[in-house]
Amino acid sequence: MQDDVLDHRGTAELRIRLAADPASVPGARRFVTDGLTSLGRTGFIDDAALCVTELAANAALHSASTFMEVGLRALDRSVQIVVEDDGVVPGDAVVPRASFGAPPADVFNDDAADLDLDLALADETTTGRGLGIVSVLAEDWGVEDTGAGKRVWLTLADDDLEHPVRPPRTSTASPARDLDAALPEGWALVRLMGCPVLLSLRQDDHLDELVRELQLLEGDQAAPESQALAQRLEGLLSSPAHARHTGRRIAQQAAAEGRTHIDVDMAMPRELGAQVRALQAAVKEADRLCEDRRLLTLASDQDLRDLRAWMTDEVSGQLEDGAAPTSWEDWRAAHAI
Repeated sequence: MQDDVLDHRGTAELRIRLAADPASVPGARRFVTDGLTSLGRTGFIDDAALCVTELAANAALHSASTFMEVGLRALDRSVQIVVEDDGVVPGDAVVPRASFGAPPADVFNDDAADLDLDLALADETTTGRGLGIVSVLAEDWGVEDTGAGKRVWLTLADDDLEHPVRPPRTSTASPARDLDAALPEGWALVRLMGCPVLLSLRQDDHLDELVRELQLLEGDQAAPESQALAQRLEGLLSSPAHARHTGRRIAQQAAAEGRTHIDVDMAMPRELGAQVRALQAAVKEADRLCEDRRLLTLASDQDLRDLRAWMTDEVSGQLEDGAAPTSWEDWRAAHAI
C-alpha cells in the first residue's frame, strides 16, 4: 500500500449510507457480504464480515456520528473496506488492544445471532479488543481525519496470513473519493420523494409503541393472537432495520432544520419488497386489535394509514418492479376519494 493510504485504482466502489445506529450494523454486514458475492470475492466474506461489524459498531456507538458510509472495493489480490463517519471523535481514538478473543467461526451463519453479535462486538470496541482482531486480519489498515469526521480503512489479502496487532496508519491529507458509488447485485436504492417529515416521524413513533406493547404481551398465554402478532412483527422488522433507522435519522435531521418535506433515500436488498408488504399487513392487523380495544395503543389515524400505504407501494414497487418514485403529494392526489 502506498503512502497516499487509500488505493484508488480501477474498479468502482460499492457504497452505502447508513444511520450511525447499532441497528444498522447487520445491514452493513449484509451489504459487504452481498457485495463480495457480486464481485466474485466470496473467499473474503468471513474476515470481511467480522471486520465491517467491528468498524460499523465502532462508528455507531463511539463516534458521536449522525451517519456512516460503508465502502467496498475489489483490488488485484485484495479487497478494501472503508467505514467513514461524521462524528467529532478523532481518529487517534482508534486504538487496538493486543489481547482479544474472537467470536465462534460459525457465528455469521445464524441470522438470529446478528444483534447479539453486534452488542458483543460493541463491548469489544470499548476495550479495543475488536480493533485488535481487525489489525490481525488486515494486511494493512489506517485512519484518516477528514475534517468532517474520520475514515477507517483496511485491506484484506488472499494469503490467509495473520498479522501482529499494530496501530492504524494515520493521515490527515485525505485523497478525494470521486468514484461513482454502486450497490451490490440484488440491491436497489429506494427514494421516498417529498416525504412529509413530521408525519413520517409520527408514524415511526406509533410503530414503536405498537411493537413495545405487543412485546409486553408476547409471554401472555391468554392473548395468543397478540403473542403471534408480536413474533411476526419482530421478525418482519429485523431485516429492513438498517433502512428504517436511516430513514428516521434523515427525517430527524430535516425536522431539526425546519424542513417540512424531504426526499429519503434508502438502499436495501430487492427481496425485502415482499417483507415490507407483509409488514404492512401485520400493522393493519395490529390496528384492528387497537380498534377492538385489545391493545392500549391508539389505532392509526387516516393520515398514518395513508402514509404507510404510500411507503409500502413505493418500497415494494421500486424494489420488485423497478418503478419510478411517486411523490407523497402525487400519490395522495391519485388516491383521493
